[in-house]
Amino acid sequence: MAFVTYHFDSPTQFYAELNDLLQEGGFYDSPESQVKTFISLIVQYQDEFMDSSLQDLVQCCYRLIESELFQNNTLSISDAIIDRAIQSEAEEDMWVTYHILYYAGMEYPKVYQWMFKSEFLAKLRYQIVKTEALADEDLLHYLLDLVENTRKDADEELNYGVIKLLLVFNEQYMLHQQIARAASNYTPSNILLSVLADRPGVSCTFGENLIFMLNRAEEAPLQTLILKLLYLFFTSTKRHLNEFFYTNDLHVLVDVMIRELWNLPEEEEDLRHCYLRVLGPLLTNTQLRQEPATYKRAEILRLLSRLGGNDLDELLERQGLEQGRNHDEGTRKITYWDRHTNYHYHHPRPFQTSSSTSSTQHEQPESGSNDNTNVVYSSPTAMTEQQPPLSTGSVTLKNVLPPSRSNSSTNLHVHMTAPLSSSSSSSSSSSSSSLSSTSSLSSSSSSSSSRSVSTTTQRLVERVLKEWLVAEVGQNGSMSHQRILIPVAL
Repeated sequence: MAFVTYHFDSPTQFYAELNDLLQEGGFYDSPESQVKTFISLIVQYQDEFMDSSLQDLVQCCYRLIESELFQNNTLSISDAIIDRAIQSEAEEDMWVTYHILYYAGMEYPKVYQWMFKSEFLAKLRYQIVKTEALADEDLLHYLLDLVENTRKDADEELNYGVIKLLLVFNEQYMLHQQIARAASNYTPSNILLSVLADRPGVSCTFGENLIFMLNRAEEAPLQTLILKLLYLFFTSTKRHLNEFFYTNDLHVLVDVMIRELWNLPEEEEDLRHCYLRVLGPLLTNTQLRQEPATYKRAEILRLLSRLGGNDLDELLERQGLEQGRNHDEGTRKITYWDRHTNYHYHHPRPFQTSSSTSSTQHEQPESGSNDNTNVVYSSPTAMTEQQPPLSTGSVTLKNVLPPSRSNSSTNLHVHMTAPLSSSSSSSSSSSSSSLSSTSSLSSSSSSSSSRSVSTTTQRLVERVLKEWLVAEVGQNGSMSHQRILIPVAL
């Protein structure tokens, strides 16, 4: 009967045709095909011949349920309607089909049992969470308790399945917040985060397995869901949330992020951005910021240097200038690693000055040392006596040359702020030329390994570096014996 077309001039003709469709017999192949046509007519003409109060739709549902056609073929017709509800993607069709199943189950409870045995219940739950915010905190507490109670089960499927369900809930809460913010300029709270904040020290397994799942996840959607929740943890103003994870677990998370950011292919740009957005708060808002030395600091800098491209030198030098402005020049100690060398980070001994002398204090290399990269620290008074006056924030580097010229003893003056004054420009011209030659030699060797960097990736890398280095200064800057490390891209 697919070739039959319908046209109605009035509601009377429409309802008369619905009644005819429910009569047994006729030209239809089966009762299921009759009901299929019945539902299709309601979906097509509901806006034209039915009121918005749902009264007309409810009456149509009971026309079907109370008909002899349905009563004599309850199982087959119910299965056909359930299959239609599972397969349908149109909201208008689901609206009518769900109403019929609801009222049919009210009159025939077996219909509900058939629904539960099919895939319909899973789709129904999905549609509910998709359109409505789940506000039952008791359910979330139950699911989190279930995660803790199943931590020792040999079969991990249930434990990880519950965590995935909680991740989906969190995604729906975030969507609901976005819609509410756009509609009424009001952002409702995330119920999952509120529940987790009320469970300090109780949901340890949830945190451990969340990072473990990220470590093993291969699907980009699952990684994205986990990273979104981690971002909410690390950017929360509640201490119970931004310090929710054990420090050892955070170390594992840093390892995972370094590995993934190194290995992600270039086409996975969105996932790379997700990792970078989480990396910044992870380093600055968690208990990692309280550690004496950032975990895997050198590896993180090397990674960010690769992801940020070749323009990070200027950024890091600007960052070094900002750090210098926040601290006293006399007590500030700067370690600068030239990007054009192959040497590792150099950690000099703390600079010592004596109040009884104004002569320059130089750190002499130990006898027999092969280290040709000697960083020279000078007090402000000593600098004025033994060398031309440098602008504020200058750093003197000695023997920073390519390996092929390691026997040279040229001193290089690298300035973080303004260029040298006219009185000292002539004395530093040879040093500047040496630095230029060093740059050209190294840049040619590194050009082959450069990669194209998107603008968004570069902005995210810069933001991570700025927030991270500023946090380091805030943590250690007030201590006169701490060094301010100004890393330069590899």
